[in-house]
Amino acid sequence: MSFVGPHSPFDPPTEYAERYRNAEMPDPIPATSKGKPKNVESSRKGLTEAEILKTRQQYCAYIELIDAQIGEILDAVEKRGMMDNTYIIFTSDHGEMLGDHGLYGKSVAYEASLRVPLIVAGPGIEGGRVSDEPVELIDTNATICEWAGLPPQENIDAQSLGPVLRGETDDHRTESVSQIRNFRLIRTKTYKLVENQNDMNELYDLENDPNELNNIARENPDIVQKLSSRLDERFKEGAWLRG
Repeated sequence: MSFVGPHSPFDPPTEYAERYRNAEMPDPIPATSKGKPKNVESSRKGLTEAEILKTRQQYCAYIELIDAQIGEILDAVEKRGMMDNTYIIFTSDHGEMLGDHGLYGKSVAYEASLRVPLIVAGPGIEGGRVSDEPVELIDTNATICEWAGLPPQENIDAQSLGPVLRGETDDHRTESVSQIRNFRLIRTKTYKLVENQNDMNELYDLENDPNELNNIARENPDIVQKLSSRLDERFKEGAWLRG
């Protein structure tokens, strides 16, 4: 089941919007030009604090609307007596900047755009467990194939989450990668390297700088080189990590 939202324009039904009309929201990550590529600066919307607050409130209302619809789907599955043999994966194809770094939408290399929800439930999966292992959306392919008793598809870079979901291991990937038009990146648990086309590289220490405000690429050429080499391996045909 696919939902278009939460997506711009942020226009949830009034019933839901009213619930968040005066709700407090976390402040956006401030915009800075230092250490940022030119395309980030040119993509900023220049909205006021009040306008950003409003979009965040509307976004939350939109999310609650979708949650309600998903609840109806799960109720229908339960009423049919199918909950005990049904796997459920809740995720999204991208995030939303919502004013962080002065940006909106997707297609940028920062966490609000890249990180998406991933909730999995079903037979043999203990509830209430949380993992901080790097995961790529393509891994849902291999996971569903495993559940269906199918062999892994050939020539894809997906790895089943089954062992992690069953509690057999705490390890999944050492990194995740992403690419679109003007950049490609690699993200480990501690660092993120962004290679921008025809512009500066960005390196962030995600442990000490989770808001990605301080580009430390120039001060750490060794880390840049190590991650860049690994990024090349991941995108090179014949060198993918295939199970």
